[in-house]
This record gives sequence, C-alpha cells and structure tokens, in this order.
Amino acid sequence: MSEQLKRDQMIASAMQATGLDDFGDIPFLGPLDVLVDSMNREAALEGPRFAGAQGMITGMLMKRLALVNDRKVHPEIAQQQIIAPLFIVGAPRTGSTHIHSLLANVEALRAPMFWEMTFPSPPPRAATRRTDPRIATAQALVDQMPADLLVRHPIAALRPEQCNLLMDWSFYNLAWLASYRIPSYREWLFDADHTDALEVHRRTLQHLQWLHPGRWILKYPKHLLNLDAVFDAYPDAGLIWTHRDPAAVLPSVCSLTGYMRSPTPGYDPMLFGREWALLEEVVMRRGISTRDRRPGAPNRDLDIHYRDLMSDQVGTLATVCNHFGVEFGESSRSAVQLWIDDHPQTQHGLHEYSAEGFGLTVTGLRRRFSFYRERFGVADDPKAH
Repeated sequence: MSEQLKRDQMIASAMQATGLDDFGDIPFLGPLDVLVDSMNREAALEGPRFAGAQGMITGMLMKRLALVNDRKVHPEIAQQQIIAPLFIVGAPRTGSTHIHSLLANVEALRAPMFWEMTFPSPPPRAATRRTDPRIATAQALVDQMPADLLVRHPIAALRPEQCNLLMDWSFYNLAWLASYRIPSYREWLFDADHTDALEVHRRTLQHLQWLHPGRWILKYPKHLLNLDAVFDAYPDAGLIWTHRDPAAVLPSVCSLTGYMRSPTPGYDPMLFGREWALLEEVVMRRGISTRDRRPGAPNRDLDIHYRDLMSDQVGTLATVCNHFGVEFGESSRSAVQLWIDDHPQTQHGLHEYSAEGFGLTVTGLRRRFSFYRERFGVADDPKAH
C-alpha cells in the first residue's frame, strides 16, 4: 500500500517551520489538491519517494509563506517593473541550457541562479551575489545529486537554472512529471489556465530584482505550453526559440527524464519513451499555435538552430544581443569565451543514449515531428541514433 500525502498536514508543517500563516492572495489549493490526489493515486509513493515528494511540497509551501511575508515587510518589492525579459524556449536538449549559460555572462543581462531560486528569501543582493552563505547551502544540495544526473543536466549553485523554480510554489509545474508517473496531473496541466502560475513567476522575479536589478534572461522549454500566460504577464517579452532535430532531441530528453523516473515501481523505458514523445509533441504544437495566433512585435521571436550555435557560439550570442537590443561589448565577449573554455561539453562525462532504448526510432521521430521540422527548417542531425 502506497503512503498517502496529506495536504493539510503539509500546510501545517510549513506554517510551523516558518512561524508564518499568510499564503497570499494567489489561489493555490486547487492545483495543490490536483497534484496531491494524482500523487496518491498514481505515483506509487513509498519510502524515499514518499519522503521526497512530501519534503518538496512542504518546501514549496514554506517558500510561498516566506515570499509573501517579504512582500509585506518590503512593499517596494511589489513596485518592481519587469521590463522586456527574454525567454529561451523550444524543446529541451536543443542547446537551450548552453545558450542560457552563455548569455548569463553578458553584462547587460541578469540570469537567475540555482541558489537564489532555491533560497529566494530574504531577497538576494547584488553586492553578495557570489558570497551569500546560501550559495554554499545550495551547492551542498547539488553535491548530493547523483553524478549520472549531472552528466545529463549540469547543475551548480552559481549556474543559471530553469525558471520553473520561480513558480514552483504555484503548483502548476510540468517538472513533477519527470520524477513521478502522474497522468491525471499531466492532463490537468494540459487544459489548465496558467495565469496564476505566471503571476507567481512575475512576483518571484520582482523579489529577485529588488536588490539585484537587471534585464532578465530566462529559460524553461515547457513555457511553450503556456505562452498565452507568458504574454499576458510580460507583454514586452522576447522569445529565443532553440531548434534541433527531434530524432536527436527526444532520446536525450528521455535519457534525462527517464533516469529521474526510473526509481518508480514498474518503470518501463519503452512505455516511458512513448509517454514523453507525446508530451513533447503536445507542448510543441501548443507553442507553435500560440506563436501564430499572437504574433506580437516584429522582433519578439528569434529562431536559433543548434548547429549554428555550436559552430559559432560567440557569433550566435552577438546575433541574439543585436536582435533584442542588448549591448554585447568586448568585456562580455571575453567573459563568454572564458566560460566556453572552462566548460567543455564533456566536463561531467559522456551522456550515452539511443532512440531504441526508449521504444523510439529516428525515422519515426522525424515523421512524427515533421510539422515542426518543416515549419522551422530543422535539418537532420548526424548524431541522431
């Protein structure tokens, strides 16, 4: 018998741990109930997996309480204007993490770091952005992560990370699907209005920006599912779409997410591959549809192909910065080149995978995603296998 998460118990634990009781004015019990119900019925929670889920949800509730309290103590936070943020979207494993890390070295841009999204309260300060004691705490968490995970997705306290961490306390989060088989929560997310999630996202950015300002460069591939909410929250946002052959992308995605899902009892990589291919197809179709339906400003969208990025990384960044009106001077160029030299792609080891290992084929994936490849002129990747 699986162990059962108890919503009210986790809420009480969060309040007891923080000494706070105001969860703010953005609704959250609805999405939290969907998540908890799906976890209890479908995720086969036992032992460490139960403790992990309970701890993460309680931690998100604690984060919510702390951020709401910070806004009451410091009303200046709510006055922060988020101006022309840039979002890196497109499928995962298309160079999105790499270009995010590169752009984080551009002086005119501000990327949220893993440590400050994990521990955002009290508001981080520019003066201590590399010396804050929370950095060591966050790095200690990273150091406990399996080496096999870091090969698939490098993480570090002082490295930018996906901005779903900004809105995890909304409880609208596709990231749960990587670690837990919760199909009813997935289907609910597909149909949900994500307005509240992006309002949480915006408020957390205000929080991080108050004492450490800058123009934001953000990244989360699954924003393609909720671009309507992104455009509503940030009408002047710019989108960087990263592109790569789906036959190279999907096996790599499945290797990462499948590794996270593999502790689930009864995990079958063949079934998982089909599940994740469907998810990526739904997300991509939704993103393209919203892009076409809400065209926005002429320079809102910029398409970057993986082959172009990897053949000329600094030149690609110059293209991005020129497109969005971001200064890219010599000091930024030097910082970017230094980062490239210090972070070879095999820094954490080789990431090995194949389509067949997840019940997929190169030919089948290219056929399935032909709507995407034809739309953006995505070429075959010789590394697809």
